[in-house]
Amino acid sequence: MERYKTIIKDWQKFQEECQRDARQTVRKNPLKSRENFEEKLREDFPEAEQADWNPQIFRLNSEKTAGKSQLHWLGEYYVQEESASLPVEVLNPEPGEKVLDMCAAPGGKSTQIAAKMNNKGLLISNDDNAKRLKSLHANIYRTGAAISRVTNYDGRRIPKKQKFDKILVDAPCSGEGNNARRSFQAASQSELQSLSEVQQKLMENAEKLLKDSGTIVYSTCTFAPEENEAVVEKVLEETDLELEKVETDAEHVRGVEEFEDRKFDFDTSKTVRIYPHHLKSGGIFVARFRK
Repeated sequence: MERYKTIIKDWQKFQEECQRDARQTVRKNPLKSRENFEEKLREDFPEAEQADWNPQIFRLNSEKTAGKSQLHWLGEYYVQEESASLPVEVLNPEPGEKVLDMCAAPGGKSTQIAAKMNNKGLLISNDDNAKRLKSLHANIYRTGAAISRVTNYDGRRIPKKQKFDKILVDAPCSGEGNNARRSFQAASQSELQSLSEVQQKLMENAEKLLKDSGTIVYSTCTFAPEENEAVVEKVLEETDLELEKVETDAEHVRGVEEFEDRKFDFDTSKTVRIYPHHLKSGGIFVARFRK
């Protein structure tokens, strides 16, 4: 991670948090949760506290496994890293809309979208990995996300049969900000280059699937500017999408203006980066576009 020392100001805090396990958090599911949800949650997790920026997120502050609770199996909550809930909050899907989750498995963000839409409208939950559809189906069923329809396309080649009000491109990435996946280890240049090309193609197809005045949110769980700011820059060059400023009350910093020998030619302050030490969670990058 030394390559990011120049762009992460609180470098020592960042390093220290990368050595710790992420804090366990769950997202309340209003499609299934009952009136006594918080009371029941605290019976299992007495130290649980509501996140200050997202009332649906609860920080458990416990070593007890959240995925083994009865509330989990009943679908009253979804086990989700706190930072991972941000892209859907920025997308802000509303009841009655047509929404596409382009890279949906295992379903954390799709089930969040369905909940925010109050199960009114249409949600296409797509993923190109057939093996991961089992978990996607299971999570959709468990959380009662009835408006979700699962499809199995490469996101770069989803047919242009219908257009969407909003699209989430939570792109496949190197996962540098995911401790469980790669222990906060930096990716190789060849991996970054390959992934950035895929990410750009996903966004180009997303633009074609979007209605006029529609919204696309692009997100990754990596620190690499090659997969974040560089992809945003390319999208702005190659499509008619316009970048909008992401606003959030979650602790964050703005996108980086330059990295190594590259200076980005757009207003990077419109994008958001969350590092592990901000929320005791994984890292995430978020950008929002309008057509």
